[in-house]
Amino acid sequence: MRPKILINGRNQTMIFDFMRQTAVQFDNVTTSNGWEDLSGHFKLCQPDVYIVFQDSSFEQSIRELTKLKESSFFNGAAILLIGDNDACNQVERKAPGLVDIMVRRPVTTENLSMRIKRYLEDSAHAKASNDAFQAKTNQVDALIQAAEAAISSAGATAPAPTAPAAGGAALRPLAPGEKRHLLVVDDDRTVLKMLKSALEEKYDVTTMASGAMIEKMLEVKKVDMIILDYEMPIETGAEVFQRLKKNPKASGIPVCFLTGVSDREKIMEVMSLKPIGYVLKPIDMDTLTATIRNIIG
Repeated sequence: MRPKILINGRNQTMIFDFMRQTAVQFDNVTTSNGWEDLSGHFKLCQPDVYIVFQDSSFEQSIRELTKLKESSFFNGAAILLIGDNDACNQVERKAPGLVDIMVRRPVTTENLSMRIKRYLEDSAHAKASNDAFQAKTNQVDALIQAAEAAISSAGATAPAPTAPAAGGAALRPLAPGEKRHLLVVDDDRTVLKMLKSALEEKYDVTTMASGAMIEKMLEVKKVDMIILDYEMPIETGAEVFQRLKKNPKASGIPVCFLTGVSDREKIMEVMSLKPIGYVLKPIDMDTLTATIRNIIG
């Protein structure tokens, strides 16, 4: 389907020349300067581009185009304004964003046609990219909601902090003044620093850049919960998690994954491991703290 062009102006010579030379490329429709004619044409032909030959002052052009864009019949067509250099500069300065395509005189039909085609092609490409991105975003959102629902369901049957924790091990009693101990494992030291700073007021926080030393630390210090990055370069979070499940001293410690993965297979992979929690990166601290609080208090 050819793009539809609606033209408004008194330069009949150029209008007819444009219509004649671009008849194969566009469906062209002319209109007078009357508002009733303009509204009728918009309602009937629903143009893709509205070309205005600037014949009046820039102030009047701004008023008329503003009125058009605020009207009930305006369909969002691209507005192309043809004017002298001074008028175009004034419109750009006084009403930025009012006009989509600004063409300064002198102008040829060939140049005008090229500007319209380029604008429509760029708009179509941007719309396709945005639609694809939105579809991907919607898909990821649905997967995340499903993952959160699964975790929420698991959490609904999980014991309260004073009862046995995940894996059957009871939460250890705390000495007076003692805090629950969090172990945060992430290869990103910026994340480690941020989480330690955010969580250490309420919890005793230890950070590690890999999972290699977890077992050694468990020999000397009790851990109430592990916050584990899912994507690490040497040993992944999934590999660390599976190793911990085989370790009697670690198998009962609840593990919450931190991850930036967003495709379906990865999300399902994370969920299949059955962690106690799952928080997406970039990290929302309210979500993370609520997850920790629900698991260990």
